[in-house]
Amino acid sequence: MNTDFRGLWLLAGAWIAACFTMPGLLLWVFIGLLALLLALLLRERHGGAQAAPWFTGPIVFLLGLLAVASLGLTRTECVLPEDQEHQRRAVLSFEQAGAPDPEGVRKGKATIERYWQDDAWVQCEIPVYLSVPYPLPDHAASFESVVSLDPADAGSFNWWARAASEPKVLSEAEPNAADHLKQRFSLALNHLPGNARALLPGMLYGDREGQDEALSDAMKTSGLSHLTAVSGSNIALLAAIALALLRLFQIPRAPSTLLMIGAVWLFTWFVGPDPSVLRASLMGSIAVLSLLAGRGQASLGILPLSATILLLIDPGLGAEPAFALSVLATLGIIMLTPALTEIFGQFLPSWLAELTAICCAAQFTCLPVVIALNSNFSLYSLPANLLVAPLLPLITAVGMACLLLCTPLPSVAHALLWIPGLPAELIGRIAQFSAGLPGAVRPWPAGAFGIVLAIMLAAVLCILLIAGRETEHVRVRQVSLGILGAVLVFAAALIVPATMFYRAPVGTNWNIAMCDVGQGDAVVINVGENQGWLIDAGPPDGNVVQCLRRLNITALPIIFVTHSHADHLGGIEAVEESGIKIGQRLVSAGFEIDRWPGAQVVEQGGGQDFGTVDYHVIGPETVAARSAEPNDTSLVIRFTFHTHNGDIDYFSAGDMETEAMAALLRKNPQPPAAILKASHHGARNGGTQIIKSISPQVLLVSAGKDNSYGHPHPETLRAAQEVGARVFRTDQSGTVLLTFTEQGVLSTAMGSPVR
Repeated sequence: MNTDFRGLWLLAGAWIAACFTMPGLLLWVFIGLLALLLALLLRERHGGAQAAPWFTGPIVFLLGLLAVASLGLTRTECVLPEDQEHQRRAVLSFEQAGAPDPEGVRKGKATIERYWQDDAWVQCEIPVYLSVPYPLPDHAASFESVVSLDPADAGSFNWWARAASEPKVLSEAEPNAADHLKQRFSLALNHLPGNARALLPGMLYGDREGQDEALSDAMKTSGLSHLTAVSGSNIALLAAIALALLRLFQIPRAPSTLLMIGAVWLFTWFVGPDPSVLRASLMGSIAVLSLLAGRGQASLGILPLSATILLLIDPGLGAEPAFALSVLATLGIIMLTPALTEIFGQFLPSWLAELTAICCAAQFTCLPVVIALNSNFSLYSLPANLLVAPLLPLITAVGMACLLLCTPLPSVAHALLWIPGLPAELIGRIAQFSAGLPGAVRPWPAGAFGIVLAIMLAAVLCILLIAGRETEHVRVRQVSLGILGAVLVFAAALIVPATMFYRAPVGTNWNIAMCDVGQGDAVVINVGENQGWLIDAGPPDGNVVQCLRRLNITALPIIFVTHSHADHLGGIEAVEESGIKIGQRLVSAGFEIDRWPGAQVVEQGGGQDFGTVDYHVIGPETVAARSAEPNDTSLVIRFTFHTHNGDIDYFSAGDMETEAMAALLRKNPQPPAAILKASHHGARNGGTQIIKSISPQVLLVSAGKDNSYGHPHPETLRAAQEVGARVFRTDQSGTVLLTFTEQGVLSTAMGSPVR
């Protein structure tokens, strides 16, 4: 092979040392091994550039490993005392605080600057991921608060932290020139469509604050979220613009080099010290110096050198996902794009072959990190990236010009912004469309097995591609490309369809599951030890048993059926025949008891305590239920979960309609509850008064996708918005899990069942 891979040995050694703490004995073993190899190297007799000994790579590997490891030994690691305290008074600062979420919680990476210990402040910088559920001024630089701490298993921060007291601002950050410029640019975007306003700041300088949750999810689901993070393409385009201007003014070569490097690092200061930006800026600077020295671009050598320098400066980057994605994507583009371009060029136009090759190369090498972060992959990522790729140079070039002009010539910038604005709007529409397609996000096996599988698949693809292009042996090349084709056919024909039916395993820490049973209701309360309380069983074709199996429910101590309509009772027969152990069968006073053998009537005021959760029947009233319409005979139940953070209430309204519910609540006033299951699938006749009375933080709506009833009704959704409730719908998210944590009620969308 003609390609020099020694730089990759250097990066591998440095990266391993940055991610793992080396015992002293092991370091001495590595030093001894390095000395042995260097001695062998001195004894080698070779007379040409191609005669380097086989162990040059391991020597470079050990040099990188020992360099980073030795620097790590000189650093004093700052840690919290191991005294099992869950709360601690501390002074903190956000690295880059995002905007508050809809609940007013500000989250992001932060640093504990000092903490209180033994009646004194201990100066110690400790990285944490912080959430602050209290008002915090945007200009706050450092603040004091009591924080609850939980150890983080992995990543670039050591602790999960949550402010347990209102922050006291100690210092304020004065906006600099970059902040003022970003603010002016954001104001200049007001006349553009919504997607363009949200995406342009991210695509130009990595600011995602303008993106709402729906757009962010669509960008992630479609595999386009990398577009709103500054990367090497932004740096390369900026350098190209600077070079064109310098040549226009006939600046000599050496000053041009310094000015280009200055422009790159000025942009880095403007954007902020993001790992991908640092990597791209350093790599670009080394490339410019390499060209000035007449050594060529040598991308495969410059990338490992740049990444290794960054790891020497800050070993913590080794555990930073953004750093890993940036390095691996660039490595894939450098190493795999030429081979993939040759393959795709056999049946695609050259420009499309190159675009496809770049997208595939980056996805191949980044797959293990993506799986480690999300345990799923985007089925439409490749076509979505191919569609938007031609738009990116126009957005970046004209967008940067508008950014520079928005202060001296705001009217010109205002007019020019439509040029990048319309393509940015189109990218948002493409993301939203592809995220809504069937199977947009496919699950991947979770945990270590899934990560190892992704690493093996990525490694096999990369090795076969490199061997097929770099080898000088025709037979090896043919065999490599043949196996590569077989692997790709296998992946396309087996792995992708298989994931359509694969469902990731569900943990045991969830509290409430709203099963996607189509147009009907089925809610499961987790009472521990693979047991649950089932409230309704959905329609006959709702696959409620499949939901119970996936939730690992083996016993149902209680089944509540709120009323006798088929969309609540229809799935009971399947549950009875499933082999799942069933205890009590409870119905309301208005239920037709002969429709469910073994059912017992639970009267108003009845209830039971199961330790971690109890229930109390609010209605219906016994006399009124015997003559009411079926919907108004619905069981109305209040469940109370006893957690270490306090009690959390879930109010289940069945299908009771407006008038009956109003009469029930007049006689039995209810305090607010954290969670409300919308009456009658969010229909208009379910009423909005119940939402205003209960004032939930979370509203659950169980309705079939594209149902002919129009559920949920817009009035229901507006009422939820007025009280500040988050709405979770089975027609949009499939089965939804709610988990109670110190951070509040967390939701997980499990997707729709395979029907």
